[in-house]
Amino acid sequence: MLENIKEFFNQYGSIGLFLNAFFDGFCLPLPPDFLLSTLAIEKIANPTVLAMICSLGSVIGGCIGYCIGRFGGRKLVDKIFPNHFWVEKAEVLFRKYGVWAIVIDAFTPIPYKALTLGSGLMKFNPVVFALVSFPVRSLRYILVANTAVFLGDQFRVEFERTFLLVVILILLIVGIGIQVKNRFLNSTNGN
Repeated sequence: MLENIKEFFNQYGSIGLFLNAFFDGFCLPLPPDFLLSTLAIEKIANPTVLAMICSLGSVIGGCIGYCIGRFGGRKLVDKIFPNHFWVEKAEVLFRKYGVWAIVIDAFTPIPYKALTLGSGLMKFNPVVFALVSFPVRSLRYILVANTAVFLGDQFRVEFERTFLLVVILILLIVGIGIQVKNRFLNSTNGN
């Protein structure tokens, strides 16, 4: 499914990249890194220009996610993300770290949509959110695009395969951990 989504956006080049990044900011399950790498390797445009297109789409989409969290309320966010893990993770990060949560999430592969929705839910300052997100997302995407060009297509293929395996592995570990925790709590509450 993710490969089909990537191919759909790939056929539109830099516009597809913008849209992929935009929708990733609040609802799409495919981060734009894969498409950005592909387009940079295919030399559709300068890698840094592609990274800036990606950053702009991501932050604009992130602002939509912020508004969903802020004005749609918890009820709507719960409908979009029935698994509360990422939303709760974003809320915890904001309570603890504020701006640093934005910096960490915007630069790492943690799903950006969790941060955008969490920012809105926590009623974080929207101007600060956008002003911090854009340069950090830009730096990340500039590194991704230029690294992809430097290392080439084989790296992109290996990166995609490894990234998906790591995400699946993390989800399995988290799921098993939650099951073990719940069984432990149920066994101690039953005694």
